[in-house]
Amino acid sequence: MFDNASRRASRASSEAARGEEPEDARIALRCNRKELQLVDSFVVNGEFSTRSELMRAALHAFLRSRAMSTAPTPAVDAEGLIEVPVRLRPEEYAALETYAHHVANGRSVRDILAEIVRRGEMEMKVHELVQRARATVREAVETRTQVGALGESAKDLERKGVVGR
Repeated sequence: MFDNASRRASRASSEAARGEEPEDARIALRCNRKELQLVDSFVVNGEFSTRSELMRAALHAFLRSRAMSTAPTPAVDAEGLIEVPVRLRPEEYAALETYAHHVANGRSVRDILAEIVRRGEMEMKVHELVQRARATVREAVETRTQVGALGESAKDLERKGVVGR
């Protein structure tokens, strides 16, 4: 199946250099038996409908994480702060501007927003959401581990002839 892989790869790279690559190109992966069994366990458990779907998801996650790891770190100013752009509706900005002028002794809107983020109610909500998301991920990992253990137990029982399909 992979006899012509090197010739196809060189032809594909030359086509790509000329801009002739198809929009949705295919790739082939070589996996050993253990890797295929692990891939199939995700399909059997219903987490992915096909091997291809799992491999696409894995590739996307890898590319996303690699891209994020190479993302530039924002500059820190002399006060040790990072400037972050915020999008507000005109009426929201006007309300903050009025608050800054009349209540916050003329401080800048950006300082008011920073204070709201650091100490306001919003901080608590974000903190709660982060905790909830982390708990969900931990539960999913535990569930996946339990499903894997049950799958192995079922295979052992089948091999021993206790249970049949």
